[in-house]
Amino acid sequence: MSTTKNITPVAAEAAAHPQRGRRYAIEELVSLAEAGDPWAMAKVDEWEQHFANEYAGDLSEACPDQGCEHFGEAVNILYGEDGGVLEVDHGAWAHYPALAKAS
Repeated sequence: MSTTKNITPVAAEAAAHPQRGRRYAIEELVSLAEAGDPWAMAKVDEWEQHFANEYAGDLSEACPDQGCEHFGEAVNILYGEDGGVLEVDHGAWAHYPALAKAS
């Protein structure tokens, strides 16, 4: 006699990003960006730049540029779609990330 197990369907995995024709709420994008999704990071940064007059960053990150006079101070970091740093925003001013020095 053969026994069978009841197999419950596996929960749907996170949707592939971006989904064509789907509009994401900023909260969804922020959540994805915080989870490390480079596409979402870029979209959050685009949103922040577009709505800069209405949206103020929270300066929740630290300046990673050791060559910056304000290294370690509170900043917002803007990321590209590849996950690389595009700009370090100190609030009243911003700078591009330092380029890696040749050894």
